[in-house]
Amino acid sequence: MANSVNISLEFSGGAELLFDMVKKHDVSLPEISQPWTIKSLLVWIKDHLLKERPELFVQGDTV
Repeated sequence: MANSVNISLEFSGGAELLFDMVKKHDVSLPEISQPWTIKSLLVWIKDHLLKERPELFVQGDTV
Protein backbone atom coordinates (compact mmCIF):
# COMPACT_ATOMS: atom_id res chain seq x y z
CA MET A 1 0.00 0.00 0.00
CA ALA A 2 2.20 2.77 -1.24
CA ASN A 3 -0.42 5.46 -0.74
CA SER A 4 -1.84 4.38 2.59
CA VAL A 5 -2.24 6.90 5.40
CA ASN A 6 -0.83 6.09 8.85
CA ILE A 7 -2.63 7.71 11.78
CA SER A 8 -3.02 7.31 15.53
CA LEU A 9 -6.52 7.31 16.99
CA GLU A 10 -7.08 7.87 20.71
CA PHE A 11 -10.37 7.30 22.54
CA SER A 12 -11.12 8.53 26.05
CA GLY A 13 -13.97 9.77 28.20
CA GLY A 14 -15.62 6.36 28.08
CA ALA A 15 -15.36 5.91 24.31
CA GLU A 16 -12.62 3.32 24.84
CA LEU A 17 -15.33 1.02 26.25
CA LEU A 18 -16.61 0.62 22.69
CA PHE A 19 -13.16 -0.48 21.51
CA ASP A 20 -12.36 -3.32 23.97
CA MET A 21 -10.82 -0.86 26.47
CA VAL A 22 -8.05 0.03 23.99
CA LYS A 23 -7.40 3.77 24.14
CA LYS A 24 -4.84 4.13 21.34
CA HIS A 25 -4.95 2.54 17.90
CA ASP A 26 -2.19 3.00 15.33
CA VAL A 27 -3.78 2.24 11.97
CA SER A 28 -2.93 2.35 8.31
CA LEU A 29 -5.83 3.60 6.23
CA PRO A 30 -5.97 2.15 2.73
CA GLU A 31 -5.87 4.22 -0.41
CA ILE A 32 -9.40 5.09 -1.56
CA SER A 33 -10.73 6.71 -4.72
CA GLN A 34 -11.64 9.98 -2.96
CA PRO A 35 -9.65 11.95 -0.36
CA TRP A 36 -10.20 10.81 3.24
CA THR A 37 -12.77 12.87 5.13
CA ILE A 38 -13.91 12.75 8.74
CA LYS A 39 -17.08 11.03 7.52
CA SER A 40 -15.17 8.32 5.64
CA LEU A 41 -12.82 7.91 8.62
CA LEU A 42 -15.76 7.42 11.02
CA VAL A 43 -17.27 4.79 8.71
CA TRP A 44 -13.90 3.01 8.54
CA ILE A 45 -13.54 3.11 12.34
CA LYS A 46 -17.05 1.71 12.76
CA ASP A 47 -16.39 -1.10 10.26
CA HIS A 48 -12.86 -2.04 11.39
CA LEU A 49 -12.27 -1.07 15.04
CA LEU A 50 -15.59 -0.76 16.84
CA LYS A 51 -16.32 -3.83 18.97
CA GLU A 52 -19.73 -3.10 20.47
CA ARG A 53 -22.71 -0.74 20.60
CA PRO A 54 -22.28 1.05 17.24
CA GLU A 55 -25.40 3.09 18.02
CA LEU A 56 -23.39 4.86 20.73
CA PHE A 57 -20.66 5.79 18.26
CA VAL A 58 -22.65 6.89 15.20
CA GLN A 59 -26.31 7.24 14.32
CA GLY A 60 -26.94 7.67 10.62
CA ASP A 61 -24.74 10.56 9.55
CA THR A 62 -24.22 11.97 13.06
CA VAL A 63 -21.70 11.26 15.79
